[in-house]
Formats: sequence, C-alpha cells, structure tokens
Amino acid sequence: MRLRALGIGTVVVLASIGIMSAFIGFRGGGAGGGTLLVSLSSRSGDSIGDTKIEIHSPRGGWSALAHLPSTAVPAAPRAVTVASAAVAPDGYDGIRLAGRELNARITVTRGRVEPVLITVADGVPVEAFAGNADYNSGLLALQGALKQLPDFALLDQSGQTVSRSSVSGSVVVLAAFHTTCHDTCPLYTSILHQLAGRVPPSVRLLEVSTDPTHDSVAALRDYAALADASWPLLTGTAEQLGAFWSTFGVQLSDADSHTNFLGVFDEHGSLHHIETGIPDAGSVPGGLGTVLSAEGIRELRSHGDGWDAAKVADEVQAAGRLGNPTVAGGGPAPQFSVATLAGGRVSLAEFQGQPVVINFWASSCAPCRIEMPLLARLTTQSGARLLLVDERDGAAAARSFLRQVGISEPVAYDPDGSVGRLYGVNVLPVTVFIRADGSIEGKYLGQTDEAILTRHLRAITG
Repeated sequence: MRLRALGIGTVVVLASIGIMSAFIGFRGGGAGGGTLLVSLSSRSGDSIGDTKIEIHSPRGGWSALAHLPSTAVPAAPRAVTVASAAVAPDGYDGIRLAGRELNARITVTRGRVEPVLITVADGVPVEAFAGNADYNSGLLALQGALKQLPDFALLDQSGQTVSRSSVSGSVVVLAAFHTTCHDTCPLYTSILHQLAGRVPPSVRLLEVSTDPTHDSVAALRDYAALADASWPLLTGTAEQLGAFWSTFGVQLSDADSHTNFLGVFDEHGSLHHIETGIPDAGSVPGGLGTVLSAEGIRELRSHGDGWDAAKVADEVQAAGRLGNPTVAGGGPAPQFSVATLAGGRVSLAEFQGQPVVINFWASSCAPCRIEMPLLARLTTQSGARLLLVDERDGAAAARSFLRQVGISEPVAYDPDGSVGRLYGVNVLPVTVFIRADGSIEGKYLGQTDEAILTRHLRAITG
C-alpha cells in the first residue's frame, strides 16, 4: 500500500474547539518519524465540510492522511488543530482537502513537529503554510498584521500583462521607480540588476512605476534597454498604480524627490523585508549612468545607507527558505527599553557584560510553545541570561500562554512590534544570541532544538 511506503502511523483528529475526536488507524511504521500537525484558521470565522485530508509525495503521489468531519474554523490568531500524524521523514509538496490541491513545501524531520496551517475562506481551503516561519506568517497575514502584495494586472515593457497570479508561489523582489528619475531610481534598478545574477531564476524581480503620465510601454522599453534590464518593468493607469502603491504608503510621483521602496515578499505574497533608504549600488549597468544627475552621482559614491544587493539576497534567501535559517551575526545588538508583562520595565542595558539570548514569540505561535521550555532550561544551564519578547500580542493571552508552558522568566511586552523591528523580526519564533560584549553572534529563524541551541550557547558563553 502507498501508505505503508510513506510510513504513516496512527492519525488522530484532535478534539479542539468542540470538534469530535476520531481515530483512523493506518498500517505503517510511525516509529522514528516526525509529526505532521495540520491546523485551520480564517480571517473572521468560517467552516469547512466533511472531507478527507491527503498529502502528496513526489515519489508516492497522493495518500490519505486523515478524515475531517464538518468543522468550525476560528478567526486568527486562533487555529483549530484537525490532524496530528506520525509521518516518515521526507519532503512532501502538497496537501489536499475539500477537492482543493494546495502547494506546500512540507519537510518532515525525524523527532520534530512540522506544523501546516491551511487558511479557509467561504468554506474553501485557500492556501497552505508549512513550517514554523510560514505557519506564523499565515496567521499574521489573516490578522492583517503583514502587508501583502496587492492584486494587480499591469503592462511590462513588451506590452504583456503581468499579474499577481503570474508571480504567485514565488519569492518576489519589488522596487518603485520611474523612468525620468535621475538620482535614486537608477540605483534601485542597479540593485535588481545585481540580484539577477545572485538569486535563483525562481525569484521574480519587478519594478513598478510611480509615474503613469510619462511611463508608457515605449518609455519602459527604452529604459530597459538602457539599464540592461531583463525583468519586468510595469506601468498602468493612475488608478491602477495608485491602488498598487497605496498599500505601502508610496505616493505617485515623477520628481527626483519621492518615496523610495524595495520589498522582499515570500511565496505567499507577505512582505518579509523592506528597504527605503539609498542603496550602496557600487555601480550602474549599461548606459544607466548617463541619466544620473549630480545628486545621483553623489549618492552612488556615498555608499548610501549601507545596504546593498548582498543584503537583499540574504533576505531573499530567508524569505524563500533557500538556505540555512541561521543568520550570521556581527555588530552591536540594538538597545531598547520596554514594559514587561509584570508591569515594570526591562532594558537590554540591564544585561550588560553578560551573554544574552533574546527570544521573540507570541501566544498564537505553535512552535514557540514547543521550544520555549527547552530554551529556558538550556539557557539557564549555560549561564546565559534569557529575555523573552512577546510580539504583537494581547497581555492576557501572553500571560495564559506562559502559565501553560510553566515559564516565569522576565518577559518584555512588545505589542506594536517596535523591538521586533529593531532586530528584523518578520516571522516567529526568532532567537537572537548576544555575546557578553554586546555583539550579535547569530540569529535563528524558526523553532530551535537542542543541537541548535547548544551550538549557539557555547559560542556566546565560551
């Protein structure tokens, strides 16, 4: 049987939020496997009819995972867990329920939990978010806490339509520009030109105009030739471009002085990273240097605000899970002082001269619940200090979460995400390791384990 080949063991449909328990027994070796945890959530409350849940293996095809009775689907940040299954360690690429096949990069690892969040709208499964980072991004997106790539249909320099659906499932790097800009826009175009040689072909590069008056298809074609641009340069009507850029607070403009924007979006269209300053472009491609004004030349030579194509490529890698989630350290840890859940205040300065582990979490984060007790125990044993930072959460929910996991460490309360922004936190959990001299040793995106923590703790305490 195909199920036997997959190694799927007993599947449990959990009794959560009033759902009747059901148990479906499958033959196969669950021992030594990982656990696949499937949850549902929606934007404002929904439901889904009686269905079965299946997963897809590139080698074995579709296989039944669990039976799901008619289920009420709560509004985010709540989620209902509908299946927990022992699954053979492997890579799976899809999940199906209610007749909808959803793409998902599901990586099941021995001895670990792989959470999968399925969003539901009007009784229909919409999208699957697999893994720690994507699971939380999905919940945040449902709550409107993450900016999304808007729905659009714009014309490129060849007169072809590029739409939101045509880039769906890809990491996207998006920059604002217009063809009559003589200073910063050519530098942003240069960054994309350099990225074209750094990132995989699956990453989509886009530049979208802020000037519907002058940026015709012909103007885009001339600019693309000048800049040696092989990616889409997009334009549209004033209404179309105004709607597109309003999401990000970018005003339409044909002047040299205007709002700069470069964003990295994950495969679900959620904004992962943003830059708005002057880039360190280093050089400009093709004949683009001929359009630079004196101010543009000054900006090019100044190295801007210190970010370059290499940094954007790192963010692309993180957004697409294209490499190791451990991010290199370097530089001093940003200072902050915020309220605590207990009513006092806590600052990073209080830990001066001591190695510190900062963990960003939220009550809606399933991987946070799994890793926190281990994180607290190993950090204490190592002699480092632990500071938990609750991100964009309700105080009551956060306190309840801490009671449930048995944690009494100092907890910084960051309801508006200001501390998280200092550390570039776009997903949860995120753990930052800080040496006694105040420098960042490294940052880990997603759920840690004993091996990961031990390696970093030795690095900051040794």
